[in-house]
Amino acid sequence: MPFSAWLICISLLAVDPVAPTVTVSPAMRSWQAGQESMLRADTDAAIAAYRESLRLDPELSRNYLSLAAAFLEKGQDTTAAEHMGNYLRLQPDHVVVRVHYADLLLRLGRPSEAREQFERFVADAQVRPALAEEHLVHCHSRLMEIAEGLEDEYSEHLHRGIGLYLLAKQRAELPDAPGELSAEGMLCKAAGELTLASRGRPDEARPCWYLSAVWTELAQRRPAARWLRAAEAAAPFSYLTPGERDALRLASRMGIEETHAR
Repeated sequence: MPFSAWLICISLLAVDPVAPTVTVSPAMRSWQAGQESMLRADTDAAIAAYRESLRLDPELSRNYLSLAAAFLEKGQDTTAAEHMGNYLRLQPDHVVVRVHYADLLLRLGRPSEAREQFERFVADAQVRPALAEEHLVHCHSRLMEIAEGLEDEYSEHLHRGIGLYLLAKQRAELPDAPGELSAEGMLCKAAGELTLASRGRPDEARPCWYLSAVWTELAQRRPAARWLRAAEAAAPFSYLTPGERDALRLASRMGIEETHAR
């Protein structure tokens, strides 16, 4: 489904209907009128209704998402991005909208802003398995492309490596397909990219953590343990997402427990 169509569907369907017996505010009535206009494909009338709703209640956040959908329908991406940004300011936990906002910013030629949104989405999605499975490979691919455009070699190698690692984990759950790179082959390529990232910035914990994860998937205990120790040493002084930091702590505890068990 094209992004504009997806956003229109979210705007029209994501909000629970108001029961007939519930008193509806004037702002909500205007928003509902906008929804009805969108269903009739009368985009201009919908925009007028949403703006009236915002005049009555500037904090009724659904108006911003609905306005974004309407302006995307009109092909006015810059205005749509402005409204999506306003929506996320009021509803920062609507993470699926955030990844599409990041894609829109990238399409508008605003890579630094897009990178910030993709990175925030990655941090949010890592603790939500369904979102991670669906979107993280895409996000790391986009972050790799942004880094390449900005001539940021460290980030380019890092996100290519993470993306390959995530693809390998997905590939491992599927039957072997002739002519396609195996999960093991992807993991080896991931190790190469992450090693280059680590060499570029040896004090960063992130490539070390993912190298530990890659070598664990390859059942290579010695390099996995070595990179785990490197990630532990670098973690207090460099960036990890909350999910990565929690996973590192868990892996460290498990490593200690295994050592004590032997």
